[in-house]
Amino acid sequence: MNIAELVAKKAELIQLKKAEVKTVKGGISSISKTANTALKGVFKDNDNSLERTIVGNTYLWMDSHDDVHAKGCFTKSVKENRNIFHLHDHEFKLTSKVGEPKKTYEDEIAWKDLGVNKSGMTQALFMDTEIFKEYNTQIFNEYKSGRINQHSVGMQYVKIDLAVNDESFESEFKLWNDNIELLGNPDRATEKGFFWLVREAKLIEISAVLMGSNELTPTQKENIEEPTIEVTPKIEPTIVTQTKRRRNN
Repeated sequence: MNIAELVAKKAELIQLKKAEVKTVKGGISSISKTANTALKGVFKDNDNSLERTIVGNTYLWMDSHDDVHAKGCFTKSVKENRNIFHLHDHEFKLTSKVGEPKKTYEDEIAWKDLGVNKSGMTQALFMDTEIFKEYNTQIFNEYKSGRINQHSVGMQYVKIDLAVNDESFESEFKLWNDNIELLGNPDRATEKGFFWLVREAKLIEISAVLMGSNELTPTQKENIEEPTIEVTPKIEPTIVTQTKRRRNN
């Protein structure tokens, strides 16, 4: 579908997107390494439970659904919905729970902390969660060993619009110009010639997955602080020279 067709069918396509629950649609990662985050979050291990901070979604990043989530897109939903789940693979079953979310929130994070070669900050959706061994032993062990490094949101679109790189379409082109430089991967959007800007969405759950539609969705790693070495300043000895007095006879 070319740009003109997309714009012509925009209203219809938006209604179709709003009617579905968005889950995983994995794609090839466009970053050169797994995000080595410097997230400030929880990290605690016990025999039967783990505490972790996970990233459900990173904003201003064009994902494999051709979506770009705007900053604050989940703010209203997180505030109103206390019943957000931590699942695996978007299986919405009683046996699919991974853990119990303690806190779900949006916060600023540097692009470079997510493995993206771009200066400045973006915003991400975080979850502090307690993962229980009795819920799913395999998933528990995967988290414990640090092998789960991608997540995906189960969500419904609320407010969404189309941005296109074509000056023939005034409002869509303005939306493109207002946002393209903010993206962490503008080259992908430029190659496609368009993206869907998600201004607001309803969050249902965050799942551990093999490959998320947004690859910037890691698990908090243990913060190992460098030891502080106290250096005692070297005190140079003071040399006192005594001068002999001459006696007057």
